[in-house]
Amino acid sequence: MTMKIKRLNLYTYILYIMLAAYMLGPALSFKVGVPRIDNPLTLIFVLLGFVVFFLESKHIPRKIFAMLCTLTAMCIWPAIHMGITSLTPTQYMDILFFMAIPAFFYLFYQVSKRADDPLGTIQKFLIVFTLFIAVPPFAELATGIQFVSASDELAIDEGSLKGLFFNPNNLAATAVCLAPAILFFFQLQGRKHKEKLLGWGLFLLLGMAIFASVSRTAIGCYLLILLVYTAYRKNGFITVGVAGLLALVLSMIPSRAIAEFLLSLNGNQFLERFSSRVYLFLYDLGSDNSVSYRQEIYNYFWNNPPLLLTGYGPKNFREYFGGHLSNSVGFENPHSFIIELYLGFGIISLLGFIAFVAFYFLYTASSRALTNKSRVLAWVALGIFLLAGFIPSTILRMPFIWLPCLLIFIYSVFVAPNLKDMAAYAYNETLYDTKKPS
Repeated sequence: MTMKIKRLNLYTYILYIMLAAYMLGPALSFKVGVPRIDNPLTLIFVLLGFVVFFLESKHIPRKIFAMLCTLTAMCIWPAIHMGITSLTPTQYMDILFFMAIPAFFYLFYQVSKRADDPLGTIQKFLIVFTLFIAVPPFAELATGIQFVSASDELAIDEGSLKGLFFNPNNLAATAVCLAPAILFFFQLQGRKHKEKLLGWGLFLLLGMAIFASVSRTAIGCYLLILLVYTAYRKNGFITVGVAGLLALVLSMIPSRAIAEFLLSLNGNQFLERFSSRVYLFLYDLGSDNSVSYRQEIYNYFWNNPPLLLTGYGPKNFREYFGGHLSNSVGFENPHSFIIELYLGFGIISLLGFIAFVAFYFLYTASSRALTNKSRVLAWVALGIFLLAGFIPSTILRMPFIWLPCLLIFIYSVFVAPNLKDMAAYAYNETLYDTKKPS
């Protein structure tokens, strides 16, 4: 029992340390001048993941092992480039950060297996995660202090809020991926009224951060999460009716009035960025360079798919895109995780990712311990994660963005069935004691 508690505490501390390292590493480097703490800690974390697996590899549940295999194929296969490709230090760390994903998954499984209250353990972690994401952007706004280095157009003076992230898109992608997990673990799995109330508070806080990021895709995804949850949980017909009525009312407002209102906000440095992006989306999408450039990348990849075993290596796509794009940004950041994964690491990693999506869907669909509402929200979390892969330029350096889906998977296929079996056992014991002759 003592050994179990010691290992539980050790693994839990490691997970919190890594989350803090990823969240605070860039800010500490920028503000204090210390070397990036997340770089060496990631190397230690990946090595530790291998050690823990070999020490704790007995009696792994089949579904957990299957998911671990898919993550290993997707994330460990890229390590081949450490031997066959001439990598810069940045590219080397890109691979190591990506290799941290299976370590996160396996350590969270070990914590869930040992914790007396695994749901409470997950909830506490998500609270800390949410605060790391959502509080710093508004601290930036209140103090005018920029926490992370950025280009001039993404500086706080230009009205760009990004908190502990390098750009608003990374903030938006992380927040919107975490939002459905908050609803899953607090609203649907929460046992007390205060847990559900706290969940709504965290969900609202993430929403504020998403709107502050001015990411149109993330804002749309956040509103979609809220609509699906509200419609599916209760009063679905009323919710859809109100949403339709609101859309009808908005459609009756003259477009010229909306355009003039958006242009009138340009005098405020924090509202100008939001209003200009909405204006471009509604009235002048052709002038939005970010949209047109992404279309260039996607169209060329769709029309000229290469056959790759090992890929070109991380952020090394000049050979493929050279001479076919109007800008060189796509040579490193194709603004699509799927394209980046395949071009960077080849077919093995891509198949691992496809298997991850398939296993996640199939195993959550077949979990008898989940209610239909929980199952639908688990699928929403996966769908949002897939869409979020198109928001930032890259997610290789963001292993934490996978945590919401990984935690939902672990809970669905391991924690929830165990809790259900324990509840059934306790009920049978009580029934036996009641019927036992005195």
